[in-house]
Amino acid sequence: MLTINKVFPEKTIPEKTDSFLFFDIETTGFSKDNTILYLIGCGYFIENGFQFIQWFNDDGTSEEEILLAFHDILKQKDWQLVTFNGNSFDIPYLKRHYELNELPCDIESFPSLDFYQFLKPFQSLFQMTHGKQKDWEHFLELYREDIYDGGQLIAVYKEYLMNKDEALLHNLLLHNEEDLLGMKYLLPLFSYRMLLSKDLSLIKVSPGESLFEKGTGSIAISCKLPLALPKPLNFSTSIGSISTDKNDSSILIISLPYIEETLKHFFKDYRNYYYLPEEDRAVHKSVGCYVERKYRRAAKASTCYIKKEGIFLPIPKTQKHYGIQIKRYPYQDSFPLYKREFKSPRSFAEFDNLFSDKNESLSIYLRDVIKELFIIHIQEINDLNNDDTVDGILV
Repeated sequence: MLTINKVFPEKTIPEKTDSFLFFDIETTGFSKDNTILYLIGCGYFIENGFQFIQWFNDDGTSEEEILLAFHDILKQKDWQLVTFNGNSFDIPYLKRHYELNELPCDIESFPSLDFYQFLKPFQSLFQMTHGKQKDWEHFLELYREDIYDGGQLIAVYKEYLMNKDEALLHNLLLHNEEDLLGMKYLLPLFSYRMLLSKDLSLIKVSPGESLFEKGTGSIAISCKLPLALPKPLNFSTSIGSISTDKNDSSILIISLPYIEETLKHFFKDYRNYYYLPEEDRAVHKSVGCYVERKYRRAAKASTCYIKKEGIFLPIPKTQKHYGIQIKRYPYQDSFPLYKREFKSPRSFAEFDNLFSDKNESLSIYLRDVIKELFIIHIQEINDLNNDDTVDGILV
């Protein structure tokens, strides 16, 4: 077994990465039972640097030694494993080869961050065909010396075993090294995922009340992001847009439609209400019992409502798409929701309720809006490719 040990200097260590263990494996194929492991590379942050280690199966028979060496690293800490497609390949492959070599290992017990899965929702957003690690590196304008992929290196490894050519060894080690360092360089992409998972701080809503004229329009909502984005985000959908401030990539601007009209709030327990046709509204039976019978009738689900005129913003629909999930959150129970008609798929909330000081869930609402705009943008990209039509948010 050949061991390579390096330290790459780091001017600044990313926050909350002290338990990150980056690793990548190289094998002679995808099958877990009919191939061998010929290289494991791993890396982790130390004071002022990035510790990098490779264990190379230089004779074709050192797999057990490699597995033992990597296991010694695993035992050192409660690591957060970091891989690219490791949940689908690297971790199951290692688990099986520890079993085949009759070695103990609890690699599946460690929490795992798989960059491939983590970034999957953004692959369509940034119109990537494959979403491979090199695609994301190119997105960040990072380019390698390594020109091979893992499949091409299988033949290179077999040739190395026959003639021990140092140039071949260099290419084998370089590919693995750049995979590891590439993952480290992908860390700023966390900021995109945080758009979907972390609270946002409202800065302002503009241009203000003067915007609200009769009918429809849009408002610009400026939010502070947990982290600055490595590259600006700027896209429009059929119903709104998202962009980063041109002077500060930690500020996100959401353009969102509003409507100013009369909408209906539907009561769920319609059996406890009367509908008053002449007034076109429902009243609770405790009050409606005093209304003459000819002016009232038993409410149905579709007639059990009261009407409200005001300025309304859309509530994102509960859905899951491309790894982005919108759930039903408490803000939907904090104030009345309105619809145009009972069967209308879209609910709305009053602007004043959403942006009042009493709405403690505003940041969750804004996060859901971002999620829905992402989903719609992805759908529009796919539908454009399929020449289909996309429904808007104000259905």
